[in-house]
Amino acid sequence: MLDYKISIIVPIYNSEKFLDKCINSIINQTYNNIEIILVNDGSTDNSLNICKKFSKLDNRICLINKENGGVSSARNKGLELVSGDYVGFVDSDDYVSLDMYEKLLRAILKSNADIAECGYYTVNPIYEITDIVSLNNDEVHGNYACSYNYLVKSNTTNFNVNKLYKSSIFKKLRYPNLKYSEDYVVNVKAHSYCEKKITISDCCYYYVDNIDSACNQDFNQSRLDIIYAGKEVLMFNENRFTELNKYIYIYLLNNIRKLYEQLEESGETNKEYYIQLLSDEYKKCYSKVSHELYKAVKRKKTYFS
Repeated sequence: MLDYKISIIVPIYNSEKFLDKCINSIINQTYNNIEIILVNDGSTDNSLNICKKFSKLDNRICLINKENGGVSSARNKGLELVSGDYVGFVDSDDYVSLDMYEKLLRAILKSNADIAECGYYTVNPIYEITDIVSLNNDEVHGNYACSYNYLVKSNTTNFNVNKLYKSSIFKKLRYPNLKYSEDYVVNVKAHSYCEKKITISDCCYYYVDNIDSACNQDFNQSRLDIIYAGKEVLMFNENRFTELNKYIYIYLLNNIRKLYEQLEESGETNKEYYIQLLSDEYKKCYSKVSHELYKAVKRKKTYFS
């Protein structure tokens, strides 16, 4: 088992409050054959110095310092340097259980899988568990089944951080230049390349519900990336499993409704413009699936006239 190397990419931006716990949880993994790629994405706090401290203590750490370009840019930079057989991602304000990568790798090797996934805990900034997302032990076989299960959200999550991927998947895959839903784009594509996926019931990842994280920000133009992400995977899927596109439209419909709610509660000065934009996008998506999937839409309330 130790013959297999795991590359772990950590994109970092202004995470000084959480970074020690994050990096310590990785360097102390029970599985030792890892490389840790820390990508400092133009932090303006003490994050870079913390990274330098750890890189002097552990020769498995590779530190990259780059101008700020966003989380996708940072992950892509890390992917350029990956030398491991498998690759994982950890966000710099989160942390992992000390046996996470041993458990995921064991599961992969036992079943000869391309992707392994585990459940996760949500914790508050003082590391108290506030929610548990657990999954069932499962195996999925074949490109189509892996794609289907991911798109319908059957025993899976949108995150990439609670997964371990065969590195070869990323030979033809990079993160899109988006601030939101970049994980969704990558996971749609990765699962379509996946011949077998293994899921374990253990919760090994700790997602810190940080008020300063991108997911907790008010509505802004970057939130529209969710729509662009949906359109990108629709185009990608046209050449693979077109019949699954209805589930991508469902993803778009649900997220456009969420965007509308965020917009209503925000102080956005161009609110009317964005309301019209969301309305137009909603109608386009709804027209694609209304004839067969109305019952599959989780919330039937109509926000747009």
